[in-house]
Amino acid sequence: MRENIKISVIIPVYNVEKYLNECVDSVLNQTYRNIEVILVDDGSPDNTPDICDEYSKNDKRVNVIHKINGGLSSARNAGIDVMTGDYFIFLDSDDYWNDTKFLECIVKEKLVNRPDLLIFGYTTDKDLINTYERNFEIEKTLSSNNKEKCLKELISNDRLQSTACNKFVNSSLVKEHSITFQTGIYSEDIDWTAKLIILSKTISYYDDYVYFYRKNETSITHNLKRKNIMDLKNQIIRIVELSKQIEQEDYYEWYMNYCAYQYITFLNCVVTIDKSENISEFVNEMKEYAYLLNYHVNKKVNLVYKFYKLLGYKGMLKILKLFLKIRG
Repeated sequence: MRENIKISVIIPVYNVEKYLNECVDSVLNQTYRNIEVILVDDGSPDNTPDICDEYSKNDKRVNVIHKINGGLSSARNAGIDVMTGDYFIFLDSDDYWNDTKFLECIVKEKLVNRPDLLIFGYTTDKDLINTYERNFEIEKTLSSNNKEKCLKELISNDRLQSTACNKFVNSSLVKEHSITFQTGIYSEDIDWTAKLIILSKTISYYDDYVYFYRKNETSITHNLKRKNIMDLKNQIIRIVELSKQIEQEDYYEWYMNYCAYQYITFLNCVVTIDKSENISEFVNEMKEYAYLLNYHVNKKVNLVYKFYKLLGYKGMLKILKLFLKIRG
């Protein structure tokens, strides 16, 4: 095993005293020991800061940052600023890793080849975590240095999400290109991940669901507001603009498929948000981006594409709203 590969685990924390122990313990109990845990206390008013300090006293691998509240993006950026690992990964403080050998397997099987970006599975389904069997054929397909091939396989199999927490990132890539999160917005993961896709020369995949994502009442899906939609719209416009950097590259088509996936996320949100939020201007503005649906390798995007081709933009939104209501 390459014990010389150091992993930085960045955990932004805010008002999570109920879940923080389970989260941090899932990292400190890893069989792979060459890690640093960066707990970024984002001005928590509860007992979270004290819990963080206690971990720092008991384990020299834990580094605590106390800062004025600035939001998730600000906390993540603060962690990136001080990390010293060869690779880093984010873990939300109300989530946890389900396998104590997770890092050991990642380092031994994947990071030894030094990819710029390594993606793995995450889920809200505990049964899936306990029963899922790795698909080694997908991993074999993604083991090459062919970036186009990797992106195609990830998108086709619905394995490329925008979340920041299911990715190991080569620290030198982020430092060299100063890749940070936009602060003060929602959906901040979207353009951050887009930049990683563009700048990474090698991408790999670890086909297992180890990360348990805990749904809670403060998540965007439970509290959609006008600002959520506005920020999501702006992020899509931003990543489409970023595509101009790669128009001559062979992976352009697959990057645009990533953009298309974010576009249907926007559509799903606008048909489920409360009418009182008055987002019609955003819906109308994004009509001109419906061409993204032409990149529909992903099955979910393909379904919306069929609605669009059959019914047009407004008809698509109506049937999509009905579809999501029936599906629950």
